[in-house]
Amino acid sequence: MKHFTVALILAVLATFSVAAVAQEYPKFEASVDYSLLNVHPQLSNFSSFTANGGGGSFVYNVMPWLGIKADFMGYTAGNGFNKQIQNLGFQGNVNGNLFTYMFGPQFKKHSGRFQPFGEALFGAAHSNAYATIFNAEGFQSGNSNNNAFAMEYGGGLDISVSHHIQVRPVEVDYLYTRFGSNNVNYTGTQNTFKYAAGVNFTFGGNK
Repeated sequence: MKHFTVALILAVLATFSVAAVAQEYPKFEASVDYSLLNVHPQLSNFSSFTANGGGGSFVYNVMPWLGIKADFMGYTAGNGFNKQIQNLGFQGNVNGNLFTYMFGPQFKKHSGRFQPFGEALFGAAHSNAYATIFNAEGFQSGNSNNNAFAMEYGGGLDISVSHHIQVRPVEVDYLYTRFGSNNVNYTGTQNTFKYAAGVNFTFGGNK
């Protein structure tokens, strides 16, 4: 009976020890990422185009599985955008950029070498590309300040290579923006797909 009691106590202590280890997680995370967008303007005369860029994010983890994320990205449209604008007969300065500023929850597994995560972010986007598209399409004008609502859903995978460094080989997101024009026949919604990869750094710790 004595041996059974000791074994039971040791088992309970081991259980609590494992639980305590499972609760360990970094307090802060910061990433640096390259990103590629496949943009769908939702206009009959303008097909999808790609944009390259990058940026970074910062996460404050409030729980082992939940963090608050701030994400900042910038992009420049490629040759596909320029060619389509020129084919529509637009004679002005051809350029296009997109910046997104979003915030929201990140859900992540903070144990083991492979650490998947998901996110739901909301915020704003700024671009001069859509005003150029609207002018080329013959709309009255683009959005007056080139700003729009934006939201992003998706997730990715971090692979731990040291205590403070993680490689991020893949992050895939759906990006929704709502750039409009003064033309009431255009709803102003764009569906974009985002790929990102980079390095994630972790700081601090909590148990």
